[in-house]
Amino acid sequence: MAYFEKVPLSGNEFHEGHAGDQASYLAYHSGSYGKVYLGFDQIVDEVNNEFFFYGSSHLHHPEEHFFSSDIFSLNVPEQQLCSQPSVACGELHSENFVPHWQQGTVSPYIGFKSSLLSDDGNFSLVDSYPYNQEREIYRWNSSTPVPNVLNSNVERGYAYWNFQIGFDNVDAQCPVFLDKYPFGQRRDESGNGEACLTNTSRRFSIGSTWPKSPGHDREVTGWSIQLIKANQGSNENAVSFCNTVEKIRNTYPACDLKTNTGKIWSVATKFPDHILGKIRLRISIWTDSSPSPLLLTQHAGCITHDLIVEILRCTNQYPVHEECLLSVCGSDEFLQNNHSLGNHESLRKATTDIHLHLHSTTNLKQSLARVHEDDQGRFSVNELLEYTCAWRLTRQNLFAALRKYRGQVEHLLQNEPYKVDYVIEVAKAICSVLCFVETREITSAVKKLHAVPLVKTQDSLQHVEAQALTEAAVTELSMAISHLIHVYSSSFDTDFQVANIPRSPSRADISLDSQLSFTVYAAHNIPESWVNRYKLFSFSCLLTYAGKTICQVKICKNIPVRKSFFFLTDWNEKINFPLRIKALPRETMLTIKLLGLNSASKTTEMLAWTCCPLYQKEQLIHGTVLLSMKLYSMLPAAMITPAMCSTDAPTSVTLQIEFPETDLEFINPEPEERRDDLAEPTEECMKHIARLSQAHSLLLLSEQQKRILWFYRYYCNNQNCSLPLVLGSAPSWDRTTVSEMYSVMRKWRFSNPVEALGLLAFSFPDKDIRRTAVQQIENLSNDELLEYLPQLVQVLKFEWSLEGPLVKLLLNRSLQSIQVAHQLYWLLKNAQNEVHFKVWYRKLLAALQFTAGKALNNEFSKEEKLIRILEDTAEKVKVASDTKRKEVLKMELNRLQQFFQEVKVCRLPLNPALVVQGIEADSCSYFTSNAFPLKIRFINANAPSGNINIIFKIGDDLRQDMLVLQIVRVMDNIWLQEGLDMQMIIYRCLSTGKGQGLVQMVPDATTLAKIHRESGLIGPLKENTIRKWFRHHHRLESSYQEAIRNFFHSCAGWCVVTFILGVCDRHNDNIMLTNSGHMFHIDFGRFLGHAQTFGSIRRDRAPFIFTSEMEYFITEGGKSPQRFQEFVELCCRAYNIVRKHSQLLLNLLEMMLHAGLPELNSIQDLKYVYDNLRPQDSDLQATSYFTRKIKESLECFPVKLNNLIHTLAHMSLAGSAKFPSQETVPQEWMMLNAEKSIARATILGFNKKSDYLYLVQVVQTCSVVTFVEKSFDQFSELHSNLQKQFPSHALPEFPHSWHIPFTDLEHKRVKDLNLYLKQLLSGSRKLANNELVLSFFLNWSKHTLAEAASSVTSGPQSTDGTPGVQLVISYEGTHLTVMLKHMRNINWSTNREELSRGSSGELQEAMSPDAVMLISIAHCLEVKWEILHVLGARVRKEKAGRAPSTQAPPRWLCPKCTC
Repeated sequence: MAYFEKVPLSGNEFHEGHAGDQASYLAYHSGSYGKVYLGFDQIVDEVNNEFFFYGSSHLHHPEEHFFSSDIFSLNVPEQQLCSQPSVACGELHSENFVPHWQQGTVSPYIGFKSSLLSDDGNFSLVDSYPYNQEREIYRWNSSTPVPNVLNSNVERGYAYWNFQIGFDNVDAQCPVFLDKYPFGQRRDESGNGEACLTNTSRRFSIGSTWPKSPGHDREVTGWSIQLIKANQGSNENAVSFCNTVEKIRNTYPACDLKTNTGKIWSVATKFPDHILGKIRLRISIWTDSSPSPLLLTQHAGCITHDLIVEILRCTNQYPVHEECLLSVCGSDEFLQNNHSLGNHESLRKATTDIHLHLHSTTNLKQSLARVHEDDQGRFSVNELLEYTCAWRLTRQNLFAALRKYRGQVEHLLQNEPYKVDYVIEVAKAICSVLCFVETREITSAVKKLHAVPLVKTQDSLQHVEAQALTEAAVTELSMAISHLIHVYSSSFDTDFQVANIPRSPSRADISLDSQLSFTVYAAHNIPESWVNRYKLFSFSCLLTYAGKTICQVKICKNIPVRKSFFFLTDWNEKINFPLRIKALPRETMLTIKLLGLNSASKTTEMLAWTCCPLYQKEQLIHGTVLLSMKLYSMLPAAMITPAMCSTDAPTSVTLQIEFPETDLEFINPEPEERRDDLAEPTEECMKHIARLSQAHSLLLLSEQQKRILWFYRYYCNNQNCSLPLVLGSAPSWDRTTVSEMYSVMRKWRFSNPVEALGLLAFSFPDKDIRRTAVQQIENLSNDELLEYLPQLVQVLKFEWSLEGPLVKLLLNRSLQSIQVAHQLYWLLKNAQNEVHFKVWYRKLLAALQFTAGKALNNEFSKEEKLIRILEDTAEKVKVASDTKRKEVLKMELNRLQQFFQEVKVCRLPLNPALVVQGIEADSCSYFTSNAFPLKIRFINANAPSGNINIIFKIGDDLRQDMLVLQIVRVMDNIWLQEGLDMQMIIYRCLSTGKGQGLVQMVPDATTLAKIHRESGLIGPLKENTIRKWFRHHHRLESSYQEAIRNFFHSCAGWCVVTFILGVCDRHNDNIMLTNSGHMFHIDFGRFLGHAQTFGSIRRDRAPFIFTSEMEYFITEGGKSPQRFQEFVELCCRAYNIVRKHSQLLLNLLEMMLHAGLPELNSIQDLKYVYDNLRPQDSDLQATSYFTRKIKESLECFPVKLNNLIHTLAHMSLAGSAKFPSQETVPQEWMMLNAEKSIARATILGFNKKSDYLYLVQVVQTCSVVTFVEKSFDQFSELHSNLQKQFPSHALPEFPHSWHIPFTDLEHKRVKDLNLYLKQLLSGSRKLANNELVLSFFLNWSKHTLAEAASSVTSGPQSTDGTPGVQLVISYEGTHLTVMLKHMRNINWSTNREELSRGSSGELQEAMSPDAVMLISIAHCLEVKWEILHVLGARVRKEKAGRAPSTQAPPRWLCPKCTC
């Protein structure tokens, strides 16, 4: 329960419209007046109660509320917590204030001196970008429409102004003078003087131009306005970022050939030598000296340099005096000489012979290398803001307005009274250029100017007095305009600044112990539609940190809009937060919401919002600040970062806030350890900590679990926990807690650099923590960094500034690796589609392009143009009618061919090493799905390799596909590091924009749906479809067995992948097979368990796709049943290996939670993967769990039904189905040899002693008579298998297994079974002579019956018939666990009751005590009874050092059961 202290207030403080009408109250009963304790264990409720206040008869408004969260332990001095009288901020003074970051660049004078302009005669405004003439080749220029405010209603009726405003001369190189007259010369009636745009030390001056007396220079006038050019930006953040980017670029000069190689190096990952040594590679080496290749066979562990030496020796070229390199034929990709061959991804994943080309470095062109001219350019606003021209228009319009202002002021000072309105109108035009902001100073100056008596008189004294008043009013107006320009240029990105900044008011008397306070002055440029719809406007303020609310103040001072120059709401309201400044974290964010009271519904609606950090450059925000408000957009409550603060020229409502003038800087707490006599935890406690750490994600811990981890923070280490979990469990972010966090972090030893990825998530905004994380990630190589680049680009939005450590890291690595630069470019391009972070990512992209150099930027430009053409083509093909679609595609392909005629060659965005020089138009087509994706066949510019097929898709968000494939690639590397090659095919996928992207096509791959369709109408229901398809493609047995091995491993890998990630929509069109046997999945639009539903029925009901036809192929139709066991063991091993890296996988997904992916946006999505990984389980438990999932998938008939429905639907869409002929598609019911056919089968009787075995007489067509014994269960199993294999055939009715008591069951079953056999064998020949029937009655072993997937019958068959059971026994602590994996040759027809009585029957006598024990264990496990007490006693005896008993084990080891 939260309590308020009652604070005595004066009655007039709550009158309507008073500045004190603000709800700000203490949210805790602290025990002492005026203190707020925000501790770890306190709970705060949002207060909606009504309270009486002393001195006021009004109730507290129910909407007014203030609350503080419980994440801070803060003390508030004994001061009033409610509103205080507003204090005017930002008053203009005659003194000048020069910010520290501009010292030395501006003059302290107001106006200008002629001496300052003595060298301006030859100055011209030039574009500092070094490649200005070729900008259009590789730069993207946006033409954002910006209204010409000076030709709008601001100056209607004054057409003679004739301002030159528009897009025409935005990029023109303009001369020094904005008019054609030099300084001091008279112009026409429109005005005299000069307007000059200079660089940092020069001026753009608007002022009087006539000399006061002959022979004297022009004197400084109080109303003149001077501007200077700020090449690197007008605000401190822009200047700092530009300088940082230049510094990074200068670290890697073009002359440094180690980093500036201009080559695309093959991605290499280091693997253990013992793994690579087992792999042999067949390599064809092409050289310039020989027309035929050199054929070699090398083990994968061979170093590339050693291979080059061997090649040179074989070609009699060794030794050489220059370095040689090997490139992959068909691409511009070079192998790294210091890496093993098998480390290179392009070689490791090669499915055919490897072709390499030997080069000498002297003959290679460094086409992508940076040149000396690239190092000469300056990173300025031109590059930083190149994506928009709004800032250029602002500058152009402002200069034009200032020229007009100068002329009108001159006329006014010549005692022309009617010019007052003209001056005011021009002042209004200036305000409209500067985002329609009208400050208090401008309003006051305009009122004074209106009040000046401008009357022509003959009285010289009155004339002097009137002119003095006029000049004073104009000077005040000019100073107000100058101050507005300064505030605007400091708040938003421009390339100009006022030269003479008016000094700010005297420093506010505040310290770090003071409460946070500021004044919300007004919201400018209120849309007229809002004025008509909303009666009153208010606002609320919110302080947040890491997504948690620190404090909130809701203002209930509703005021209407007033009209001055423009519509605005001027609250002039002072806000007081009852929190000390020093108690606020450095990364605190201030959020302000604009609210409107709807005139019709009488409800309050949020109209706009904005945010800003409290600390910038370690200094508390101060002075007047303009903030651009975002309209009609929901505030992302859980994520407010500086990246959302737009510094673009505002296009909507602008909020003006007055912060106290101060130079307070944040004092970072020092690391300090506070153990407080904490006792060392017990062993059991440390085990509990280790179990908690298995959550691996801070989001999955409860508050109680976080308390435990933080309590034992000094006993956590990289062996029992992870640093993100420990630091994230801190109860608050107050200075004391932060100092302890720093202490823990300083002593932490990271076991792996990727462990630090978790510290870059949104939960950790602290700069020092993020800097530590980046320091660890710096230990990754460029190739390793590529694996995690998508996540690193996403968490850039959580950086506190553009020159943060992560930004520096990525820019540095992009200068070292073209692979990194290329992928980073497209990731940043794609990230610009995130609405709230568009400006942030655009600036980062501009920095990347600046450092990349001209050559690489040219490639980026060509790739972008290629994507735009493909996008246009896909859109036109999609909207075209069915009859004209092919014609439209043909026309658009001509445009694509014309593009290649212009650019000659272009790199593919999917892979910069792939260079294409055209397309094969005849081979290009489109797919007939909903979006009509394009299939484009590119001509490879490297002749020896084949052409390249890609798919261009529109309408699909491929970012999810990119993420899934990235996780698969990470898992594959994990397996390879453990020596497990799962033969995974992972194709490339790239999102190139919103709802569009490229997908690599895998050669020689076919969808499973196509294979099913080729097998007939019910192809998905057949068992041997896959097997027959591979037999058709592999006539040689060795090739066929290789295909089985590839399928065996790849199918197991994708079973694990799709299960962990919960990939859904797994119909047969989303599963593909290659001719070489590799299976892989495509289309990951649904994952994390978000399955499609039909009503309340899930379409995907199997844990993953592993069907009986896949088992049939793996076991070769049952001939090799042990392969199924090996498959299960391989899946479980791969699953357990991945589980060891659960932290990495969960971190990668958590870093993407705020990426805007449709199916990864909540903690529940993360929890889904955690539940599938089961990191809390032992390997034995996980093995048992995944084995059950395999069985569940194998028995899931809806999977086949789903495939059948999908196939039929596709056939109906494609037209009438064309069924293949008998000759082209072998059928599964093809008859065996006629000599083996069965004429009849009859049951002659049964044997009671043998669990009712039926004696069957089998008469073959060749008159051979044989006898077999079968049980009723075996007959039932035969019928079940026939139903599965022949779903479309009408089988005879099988007898029921149940019976009525007191009836002669067995005699009735003999009669029913004989009738069943007669109908079965006399019916369809396909049924009677099927291999299932023949093998059942004749024990024919050519095709072993594919047994059902059960723990009893799928085990390996012993050749000698000895019973066997495979057990896995694990003894951990005091727990003994036994898992039954496989059994063989177990006769389950044995009478258990007879065995339980201990009878000495023939079967029991024949079996060894061990076999009896194994059967007993299997029986108990099957019925889920607890067992193993005797085995547990044996283990305990052995651990105690006593010799195990030698006497025979008891017959039954199940004391708790009666078997």
